[in-house]
Amino acid sequence: MRLKSLYMKDFRSVDGEVLVSLDAPIVLVHGPNGAGKTSLLSAIEMGLTGAVPSLSRAEPDYLAYLPHKDRPFGQVRVDVETANGDRLVGDMRVTAEGVVGTPVLGPRQASFFSERSYLAQSTLGRLLEIYQHSDKKTDSPLTRFVKELLGLDRMEAIIAGLHSAGNISRLRNPVPSYDETRVAIAEKEKALIELDKREVFLKTSVETLEAEVREILARVDPAMLVSLSEISELPARFQSSREEDDLMELARSRREVAVLEEAWNKASNPSGAGERVLLEAVAVEARKALDEWIRTRGQDVEALLQQAGGLFADLAVSGESGFVWRGNSINSRVGADVQRIEGILNFHEDAIRIRVETSREIEEARTRVARLEEQMGEAADANEALARTLFELSTHIHDDHCPVCDRNFNEVSPTPLSAYVASKVSDMFEHAGRLQSISRDRTNTNSAVAQLERRLLEVEANILPDEELTGLKMRLADLTDIGQQLEAGAFDMQKGDELRKAAAASAQNAAALQNADQSREVLRREAVALADRLEVPSEPLESAGELLQRMRLSIDSRERALNQRLDERRTILKKAVLLSTSIEALSAVGNERKQLMIDVDKLRRKRAEADGIIEAAKDLVRKTREARGRVVRKVFNDELNALWRDLFVRLAPDEPFIPAFAIPEAAAGDIEAILETHHRHGGKGGNPRAMLSAGNLNTAALTLFLALHLSVEAQLPWLVIDDPVQSMDEVHIAQFAALIRMLSKQMNRQIVLAVHERSLFDYLSLELSPAFPGDRLNVIELGRNSTGQTTFRWDAKHYETDRAIAA
Repeated sequence: MRLKSLYMKDFRSVDGEVLVSLDAPIVLVHGPNGAGKTSLLSAIEMGLTGAVPSLSRAEPDYLAYLPHKDRPFGQVRVDVETANGDRLVGDMRVTAEGVVGTPVLGPRQASFFSERSYLAQSTLGRLLEIYQHSDKKTDSPLTRFVKELLGLDRMEAIIAGLHSAGNISRLRNPVPSYDETRVAIAEKEKALIELDKREVFLKTSVETLEAEVREILARVDPAMLVSLSEISELPARFQSSREEDDLMELARSRREVAVLEEAWNKASNPSGAGERVLLEAVAVEARKALDEWIRTRGQDVEALLQQAGGLFADLAVSGESGFVWRGNSINSRVGADVQRIEGILNFHEDAIRIRVETSREIEEARTRVARLEEQMGEAADANEALARTLFELSTHIHDDHCPVCDRNFNEVSPTPLSAYVASKVSDMFEHAGRLQSISRDRTNTNSAVAQLERRLLEVEANILPDEELTGLKMRLADLTDIGQQLEAGAFDMQKGDELRKAAAASAQNAAALQNADQSREVLRREAVALADRLEVPSEPLESAGELLQRMRLSIDSRERALNQRLDERRTILKKAVLLSTSIEALSAVGNERKQLMIDVDKLRRKRAEADGIIEAAKDLVRKTREARGRVVRKVFNDELNALWRDLFVRLAPDEPFIPAFAIPEAAAGDIEAILETHHRHGGKGGNPRAMLSAGNLNTAALTLFLALHLSVEAQLPWLVIDDPVQSMDEVHIAQFAALIRMLSKQMNRQIVLAVHERSLFDYLSLELSPAFPGDRLNVIELGRNSTGQTTFRWDAKHYETDRAIAA
């Protein structure tokens, strides 16, 4: 991947737009303090990662300050070219509320860039402090890096995860099931003892209850005791008894007897004959009144309803329905249809009225259009004559002699000829304005005429044809007449319904008494059938009332016998149920004890397996700690310290103390990498911040950053560094230039370097200039104009052959 270009607008200290090319192995950025060098590098980080972590350490709310002062937003766009030639663009819009856009890099690569590829100026001075700081609860950044590089996180995860296996008391929180298993074994062993005691008690209770039940059963039902094979069958045998069913059957028979007695008493009432004659006379009178009404008024009412119903083809009203209900149904349809027709006719009348008004308006508008066209023709002729006069005379009039007739204009008017022509010109303009006004008025009037004509067509579409209009008026008259007749006949309809209901009710009452005589014989047969079912003998000459009384006495006697036997069975059943419950409890205790023994054996095997796992975990922790110690010593001595030492010695060859990583002494201890110094001739020194000068301390931080970058697999081929040479002397700077050249040419890193001092910028531009064909160096210079806006200029330096040496 290769950085191609950067565009930023109103971002941090940059006021305005900046577009520069980054398409070179090395890019040098120069500018005075406040010109925007750090802002440019921060813009690269923003476009690649979507954030600026180097600022978050100093200001958590740094997003509010990313847009330039008094600007609503800032914008950053970074173009990147992949190895296969694809283009990736990170276009970010920054406001005080947040960042909008998609960065080039994903989360993992963004973290690598911020920690391993970008060294901010503010981070350089505090790099050693940042990498060594730890709050004792979390690892320092350096320790996290070392563990990530060596893969120690997995080893330490094994050691930390299995730490609880060293002591049973430590297993309670991480592995509560182990302690729960130990407690469960003790509890279940205690429960087994309790179950043994309960089993002995239940066996004694069962033997006692069984003896009592057999004794009671021998006294109550010896036959059942002989046929009974197991005492446990006793509840089922008693539950299947028919006493309760027989009692329910007797209760039903008692209700039937009561019903038959009530019906017999009513049918045998001496007053029934007189009442029957009276009801028959009432029925005859009611029928005569109904027939008289039908003859006098009923036929007219029925004819009216039939006539009204014929007006609606979809209305089907049964003649069996009441007169009032049929009249109301038809009347509601008549009212709805009258409203519908009246609405159509009103709409028709409105359309005729609107047509007359619209026709009159159209005629008036057309008259106005004709008058306007006549005025427009007169105004057009006048304007045309005046225009020719102006064209012919305006260029030839020098005095009062007319260029047309060669006469002196003073002979006809004291007014100068030029003034007269000017007056005519003024009239011409006045006529032109009037012509424009008339034309506009005519256009508006024509538009109004067209609109009125469209309106007239719409209105005429709503006017009914004469045939349809006549039909609607005739139907409205018929419906109005029918509605009035229905309202006038409402009283007759009400009277007819009342007479019909009275006749039907009296006829029904008379028929009911006629059926009473027939029911006495039926009641006699039903009483005999019930007596046969109850096994009560009946006599041929015996009345139904006497037979029913003997059946009631027989039912009372049977109920008393069944209740006495049922009480005896309930007494035995209680004992049997208690015995059955005791037997089931004894069986349940036996099953529970058996299951408990199985559970205890399973828990014991489970604890034995867990003890074996604990021992294996202890052995794994010991071997892991030994392996960790060997890996840490090997990598610290052979890789990290060696690489950091080589880089530091290159840049500071005269410094006697060389920074290094501290190696843990004991393999069993936790890995916590710290910083120290080693003397060139042997021995250890203190922390680099205490042993090195300010310049060499910066060099140590810079080389530490480069060592960390080179120690891991290169996920991104970029190095972005902000002014690392500010405290270096000439030797350091020369060595640093050589190191940058090596990183770019041999290790294929694309480097973006910001420099503050002009002399160092010129020196590095010379030292890092292209050394072979195809090589290139981009230089970017930032500044500000007189109004404070950011200015920029960038140049690409290509390889040029030294012609003096070539010659």
